[in-house]
Amino acid sequence: MNKKKEDELQHKNLNFSFRRTMAIAIRTMNQFRRDRRTMVLLSVVPIAVMLIFGLAFSGEVKNVPILIDNQDESYSHPFPPISLHLGQNITDNLVTDDGVDVTLGNYAQGIESVELGDYYAAVLIPANFSELVVKMSIGENVSVQLYIYIDATKPTVRASIMSTIYAALDDAIGDRGVKLTQILAHDGAEFTGIDVGIPSVIAFVMIFLLVIVGVITVTREKIQGTQDRLYATPLRSSERLLGYVIGLLFIAVLMITLLLLFGVFVFGARVQGNVFLLIFAAFLFGVTHIFMAVFLSNFAQNELQAIQFAPLTAIPSMALSGMMVPIVSLPVWLQPISYIVPLTYGINLFEGIMLKGWGFRELWVDFVVVAGMCLIFFTLAVLTVRNRMRD
Repeated sequence: MNKKKEDELQHKNLNFSFRRTMAIAIRTMNQFRRDRRTMVLLSVVPIAVMLIFGLAFSGEVKNVPILIDNQDESYSHPFPPISLHLGQNITDNLVTDDGVDVTLGNYAQGIESVELGDYYAAVLIPANFSELVVKMSIGENVSVQLYIYIDATKPTVRASIMSTIYAALDDAIGDRGVKLTQILAHDGAEFTGIDVGIPSVIAFVMIFLLVIVGVITVTREKIQGTQDRLYATPLRSSERLLGYVIGLLFIAVLMITLLLLFGVFVFGARVQGNVFLLIFAAFLFGVTHIFMAVFLSNFAQNELQAIQFAPLTAIPSMALSGMMVPIVSLPVWLQPISYIVPLTYGINLFEGIMLKGWGFRELWVDFVVVAGMCLIFFTLAVLTVRNRMRD
């Protein structure tokens, strides 16, 4: 009899029970409800991310800085009687177009400024431009050219500049067969999508993975009680934090090595500059985000909270750093925020070394800023860490 009842009870338990399912569901929801910090993060993170991306992608690529050297002189023709200022007309069209931010200057200096990253393009309108356009329009065999020295490391920006110049040229003189001669900066390199994308991807992946690994590692020790046991030792907070950092450096070095090797040897991304300077930049950038992770871990009470810090830092950084949209194209009030985002300087370093062949002389400001951020995050981590067990 007892055997029969046991079999019936076991058979009953094998049947699907919606009541038991709802009990588990309610228990799971109650865990979130009791964890107020997690509930706040779950509410704030999606709104913050969508707000930032909505603002960043609210417009087209615009306000791209370029330099124009208009050497064209007015040209008068007696038959028919005309006086043309075509170079000035083109310049005026570009000045009034919000797609570019025009500075008038010398073409030779513009070339140097493009190489240094101050402008994305330098445009030369030759001295006899108007005269040649007239001669070509009446059937003479002449060649009319505009010379554009342009940075090709950002294809979307390059395409936007060329589109704006074509529109200004069309408004000024129509379809007259003028040739736009592009001269590519940085040793004339024509970059593929992989070449252009890899530096930004390396910087972004480093942020996302190092932050999430670092925060979870330190938070797990807090949850398991390891930190509480360390409070009973003579360890200072700075010693404990540096110990975490040195331990996490192994992960950082492994990650940096894999990212660089995979990007260069698997996808064929080019490295125009010094390889050792690139490794140093990646190391400094990685250490900065390890310190950031240790700092953020001081505010996480469980692993669920810890995990949320990674997208909260990495995803807005992607929108504000120039990775997706050039910083100059962001809303004016949003641009200053971009210059306190570490990813902005990480992209500058990786793109500068890999695509433009820059050295420390051109990138020293970015190195100093990243080093300063590294020091700031370490200081914040020391100031916010607990030095004793909870009462």
